[in-house]
Amino acid sequence: MRHVERGNLRFLVAALACAAVGCSGPYSSPMVSAKTSGPAMRVRVEKVKPHTIPEIVTATGELIAEELAIVSARVPGRIGEMKVDLGSRVEKDDVVAIIEPVEYEYRARGAEALVEQSRARLGLKNDGSDAVNPLETASVKQAAAALEEARLNFARISQLFKAGVLSRMEFDKGQATVQQTEAQHQAAIEGILEAQAQLSERRVALAIARYQLTQTFVRAPFRGAVTRRIAAVGEQVTANSPVVSVARLHPVRLRLEVSERYSTRVRVGQRVDVHITGIEPRSGKVVRLSPAIETQNRILSVEAEIPNEDGALRPGSFADGAITVDPNAQGISIPVSALVSFAGVDRVFVVENGALAERLVKPGRTLVDGRALTGGRVEILSGLAPGEQVVAEANERLTAGQAAAPFVQ
Repeated sequence: MRHVERGNLRFLVAALACAAVGCSGPYSSPMVSAKTSGPAMRVRVEKVKPHTIPEIVTATGELIAEELAIVSARVPGRIGEMKVDLGSRVEKDDVVAIIEPVEYEYRARGAEALVEQSRARLGLKNDGSDAVNPLETASVKQAAAALEEARLNFARISQLFKAGVLSRMEFDKGQATVQQTEAQHQAAIEGILEAQAQLSERRVALAIARYQLTQTFVRAPFRGAVTRRIAAVGEQVTANSPVVSVARLHPVRLRLEVSERYSTRVRVGQRVDVHITGIEPRSGKVVRLSPAIETQNRILSVEAEIPNEDGALRPGSFADGAITVDPNAQGISIPVSALVSFAGVDRVFVVENGALAERLVKPGRTLVDGRALTGGRVEILSGLAPGEQVVAEANERLTAGQAAAPFVQ
């Protein structure tokens, strides 16, 4: 009991001594009045005034290739040469692999020979045109001549039959000969028409053979980079066997997850600033919004397109995005050098009545030219009023109540 009383007595003595001499500390609130001892400290100040600080919505997301294609062989065969490897840059229609073309070359030559055979049957010249008049072909002309001869003979037979010179049997035989030659003439015309159809069919077969020959060159479908080499030289592939995968890298998609709380503020066309460690920040715009909020995590999926000509942005990377939802929003900002932080408390110094005064503030984003990037100004959400003079370069040696002579640079 005596020990407790002695402890209380010591505490009371210490408190009275502190009150007698006056206590001070980093969170004390001394009266704001200029100290008379020593000259006033010259401090550079900046007048607080509202200005444009765009309102942003921040979100994390992932970079995704604009297009990712598995390039496959269109025809079966053996891989004779691979032109690309992992990371190779390709342009649209660049050759990425070659299938041995010998078999397809022979097929094309055989199809060409069949076309020439059909053209020769039709009597076509080497002028490239397949147009033909059936009545002008040799076989039809021959059949037409035989028909004309049969008709003339039958005319004479008819006259002799009427004169009683020839018998009925001779008359019937002549009539049958005319009918036979007429059928042969019609058959010749139909044969030419059939040959024309066959020529068209063989033209199609030739086109297919030539097309298959061109498909021995496996080509990139668009400009991009090879993300995976699948086939190898000497490998036997079938139609639709994968050879390489190619990704379009410019532009690149940024898929962000925006909280439901801010989802109504996001619109197509808004600016998006992208931050990835080790890469210069760059900007794009919102191009797509999900029509629904995901029920599991209450987020809205947002897609933006980001220019990526240099290919520095790699699909699959995580990124931080800042969507500018109101480019004309007003706010207050001060130089970063004006902010003093200690033990989780942020404060600034202002000049008031010729002396320094403290203001506890709530900082927001670090800004550059009004945008939320790495830079030399910081947004102040509360604690400062327009018109106050903030010390632009503060430090721990400044104390409230210290005489100050402000100047504006």
